[in-house]
Amino acid sequence: MLPLFLVYIAEYVINQGVSPTLLFPLESSPFRDLRDFYPMYGFLYQLGVFISRSSIAFIRVRQLYLASFLQVGNLVLLTLHSLFNFIPNVYVVFIIVFWEGLLGGGVYVNTFAEIMENVPLSEREFSLGATSVSDSAGVCIAGFVGMAMEVWLCSYQVQHGRDWCRKIKVG
Repeated sequence: MLPLFLVYIAEYVINQGVSPTLLFPLESSPFRDLRDFYPMYGFLYQLGVFISRSSIAFIRVRQLYLASFLQVGNLVLLTLHSLFNFIPNVYVVFIIVFWEGLLGGGVYVNTFAEIMENVPLSEREFSLGATSVSDSAGVCIAGFVGMAMEVWLCSYQVQHGRDWCRKIKVG
């Protein structure tokens, strides 16, 4: 339960709180509008999740804590970039976000595979339900953290001369 809880907190804080602030100058990006960054991050994340959740028949990950800690590392790296703007271009962020999806989907599918293989049938239904609560709790907590984090990161960027997050046009 704990690896899934950790991975979901980390990835949803990235998706909801950090990703909206991962902006680059439009001239050095493939986009015409600042609002185009976030949907691309979402697409790449979901592509990674789809691939990793579809790969259970080919690749098994049993080191779920390692994958969870790698996801926390992604959160730290992307948060630091949002603050200090050191990643050279958006294409590197694309790779990190895709990797984030691979890790998140991999931990999800392998957690449930471990339960199906290692928990006795008499305890399996409870284990599956309890584990489902851990991923939902992670998403819920991350939602609250992400709301505050996006505002804080955007304010920090504006105070340090990068006001792109305030220039995003809706619609």
